[in-house]
Amino acid sequence: MKAIALLSLVLTSALSLLSLRAEEAGAYQVKVPEMKCAGCAWSIGEELKKVDHITEVFVDPKTKVAIFSVDNAEGADEKAVLAAVKAAGYEGSGYGKLKTTFAEAKAALSKS
Repeated sequence: MKAIALLSLVLTSALSLLSLRAEEAGAYQVKVPEMKCAGCAWSIGEELKKVDHITEVFVDPKTKVAIFSVDNAEGADEKAVLAAVKAAGYEGSGYGKLKTTFAEAKAALSKS
């Protein structure tokens, strides 16, 4: 019983550390001015999820912005991100690192 409790504690700590590392690595955005609807947002999100090092994606058709978190300090390759947006049928611009975490940026976009 003690072994199970210890294993549970170790796994919980490891998952928390992984989540923290993803947030520390950074959050980025790309603007997609031609995006008009939830279907557009879904297509863009699906393509962005295929890009190396992107771990989470949120696409907001109201603000025409896609945000994503990465699992490394360098971020996702800008050309790969813009190519993913292009593969969804749109032009991306304004690629850049956010000054907030992914969770904070997502919460702010969700309120708008």
